[in-house]
Amino acid sequence: MKYYEDIIDEEISMANIDNNDKFLHLGCGSIPSTSILVAHKTGAIVTGIDKNIRTVKEARSCINMINHSDSRIQFKHAEALNFSIENFDVIMVSQGIEPRREILEYISQHVKDDVRIILRTNSSVKGELTHHDMFLKKYFKISKIVSHEKHGLLISVMLF
Repeated sequence: MKYYEDIIDEEISMANIDNNDKFLHLGCGSIPSTSILVAHKTGAIVTGIDKNIRTVKEARSCINMINHSDSRIQFKHAEALNFSIENFDVIMVSQGIEPRREILEYISQHVKDDVRIILRTNSSVKGELTHHDMFLKKYFKISKIVSHEKHGLLISVMLF
């Protein structure tokens, strides 16, 4: 989890995540560092989803090994394209989630107006969006881009 801590600290700051927020992590993975660190650092209620049932079971095992009684974190087996996202305040979209464009379009059509969306993606060499992510401008206002220099071309993009 140490590997992601600096990234998550920057994302928490960028999105102003606090203990009043409901945080959804799309593509939580089997070692759900983002979900765990967001819950522990902010007090937010965190739901992580993944389309792979084995991954969700491993994420649940991981959280049980770390903290048996953390009721602020739950993991669910679900497809992002048909998961109810309307009640979340912050949505994290993991870098490898697929089908990415369709999921981001779905998000744009089903969230409340003040939701904060964080997208992890690869950047150009200059730390900007690549041509693969230019479609974002059709669906969202891009508020901020944070480069994670220790992590190569990884960036976090704040969308509204």
